[in-house]
Amino acid sequence: MTSIQNPHVKFARSLAHRKVRHRERAFVVEGVRLFEDALSAGFRPLRLFFDPSRIENTLMQRLQELSADDTLVHEVTPAVISAIAETDSPQGIAAIFKFPDVPIVQGVDPSLFVVADGIKDPGNLGTLLRSAAAAGAHAVFVSPRTADPYAPKVVRAAMGAHFRLPIRSLDWDALDPMLGSCAQRLGAEAGQGVPYDTVDWRQPTALILGSEATGISDRAARQLSGYVTIPMHGEVESLNAAVAGAVILFEAARQRRRQ
Repeated sequence: MTSIQNPHVKFARSLAHRKVRHRERAFVVEGVRLFEDALSAGFRPLRLFFDPSRIENTLMQRLQELSADDTLVHEVTPAVISAIAETDSPQGIAAIFKFPDVPIVQGVDPSLFVVADGIKDPGNLGTLLRSAAAAGAHAVFVSPRTADPYAPKVVRAAMGAHFRLPIRSLDWDALDPMLGSCAQRLGAEAGQGVPYDTVDWRQPTALILGSEATGISDRAARQLSGYVTIPMHGEVESLNAAVAGAVILFEAARQRRRQ
């Protein structure tokens, strides 16, 4: 495949737009590591584009196996990969996946949910997703004011979390019953609330994180049972949402491990 005007290439490029992604319920994953993470989590692409000059033999064997399993695999030129990819130096592979439908599994551990409320920076949102997955959160809920979790920069920053962590849309006017079941719904806010390491995170909890610029929305604030804060030294006033979320979530993970 040599032309960026090919209909399949044009469709892949159209997924750079949020409206198209959500209409098709599909997004592009680029790069070897993210692609292999998706495969290891049990997901298979709808369609795959690869530049053979950039692919190692071991990965080429996997691509041949996918092709044998009826995945649409296209050998393309570097120019086509560059047209599909969002990065400046593409790694030679880009694949279209359906939005992963990862189930929310609640076992013996009490619920731990994360709510992204108005986090507009894609890098922050992606890093928060990665931290939530690593800390053992059961799901991340995303409000309408938040960046699209399937945007290319979010996907790259999340480093495979999309294929292991349930991600759900959130409507504050119709609160998800799982969030509603958490009596402890805590908003992270700079300089407001109790220190995060004095909270008992071993009970069902929803952690709500707003943007560093605007904080938690009024609609979210009406759902809170309280606030937590991260004490800071010197004249530092706040942390971005991704860092604050990671600090708090790994305190929750520490307490739950001890339990």
